[in-house]
Amino acid sequence: MFLTPDWLLIILKIFVYILLILLFSNLIFYTALSIIGLKTPKRDYPIVNDKKIFLFVIPAHNEEAVIRDTLDSLVNLNYTNELYKIALIADNCDDKTAAIGREYSDVLVFENHSKVDEPRGKPHAIAKFLEKNNWENYDYISFIDADNIVHPDYLKEMNSQVCSNHELTAVQGYLGIKNLSTSITASGYAAVYFITNRAVQYGKHLLGWNAAIGGTGFILGVPYLKAHGWNPRSYTEDFELQVELSNQGKKSTWNHFAKVYDEKPNSFLASHRQRTRWAQGHWFVAISTTPKQFQKILKSSSVVDFMNRLETLFYSYSMIRPVIYCLILIFSCIDRRLFVYLPNLFSLAVYWGGIEILNFIVVPFIYITQEGSRYFSKQKNILMKILLYFRLIIGFIWNSLTYLLAQLLGFVTWYFPQNKWRKTVHGANFEKE
Repeated sequence: MFLTPDWLLIILKIFVYILLILLFSNLIFYTALSIIGLKTPKRDYPIVNDKKIFLFVIPAHNEEAVIRDTLDSLVNLNYTNELYKIALIADNCDDKTAAIGREYSDVLVFENHSKVDEPRGKPHAIAKFLEKNNWENYDYISFIDADNIVHPDYLKEMNSQVCSNHELTAVQGYLGIKNLSTSITASGYAAVYFITNRAVQYGKHLLGWNAAIGGTGFILGVPYLKAHGWNPRSYTEDFELQVELSNQGKKSTWNHFAKVYDEKPNSFLASHRQRTRWAQGHWFVAISTTPKQFQKILKSSSVVDFMNRLETLFYSYSMIRPVIYCLILIFSCIDRRLFVYLPNLFSLAVYWGGIEILNFIVVPFIYITQEGSRYFSKQKNILMKILLYFRLIIGFIWNSLTYLLAQLLGFVTWYFPQNKWRKTVHGANFEKE
């Protein structure tokens, strides 16, 4: 440990104060947003007759274990058959994924075989499909992962929402989970989804801000794709789209009733790999688009547009907390007098403690019990309900803490090439609500 000259200590202190301001701004912003989401979700649109034409696009790499359930859920939607089609992208598959797809008369199977030097992964498979196939005659494309189960009313809800608001370019559907109880890791993902769906997504919806695009279960207007194309640069093509929609002043939103159920990893290692990939992509998009985001904020046309773009910038740096912790620790190693700021991160007056009580006790309890009500109703007695709650809250805390490591690794490797997708193996049965 060292003692630096006073002039250098002053500079280091300034950096620390700036980092603390960023930390608390991010924390307070999303804590306030989570309180807004406490309002009970209600449709703000009427259910109307089937009208819009949709194309489902499903990228799949060796998904023979789950693709049949996904396709079954899609061919049996409560929507006019003539108004939607299903395209399955068998991306570099060496299993029966394509063959299973061909068993369905309503499914178009597109086989993609990449060259050795070509980039691989979901974003690039979608790009190839859009280059070579006719999709311009549809109104919206819905992007669905190969391990998803789609609720029967998904399209009916989406159709009704976009018919009532013609300004919508994209709509993100509700993200549920297929395998809530298969592991503590999966339970943690479920709890995070329960909380995020309300604390972030629905809260933003109530304020009229754009939704966070979640990678699956969202629809995107074909006119937008015609004008701007599909040009992924990172592992997180969904976040790229989210930032571009905000920068261009396009309108997106959240649908709490158009549900898609996703499968999450059961092991910590698989989860860590997946979330590190997400973090790499997120940091790449955040860092590479920050100058443009600032320019667009200054050119906002209204208060709502300004707040929407400001929130997008805040969301871009939603993974900043572990980075700030490490930077303050590094500064403290340069001058030990700065160590006083580390405990202050956890006990700065009463504010930090109050915020964390909200974030880890009050908000999780409300959202987990409300959004997971159907899972709780299946429990045989009150003891089983309590055990389920503690399983979810422990999983939530475990998920939150372990994600810090992935966020940090993503930050220090964001500039790595993002074209080597490592598949997350799927195989869970759907645990119905």
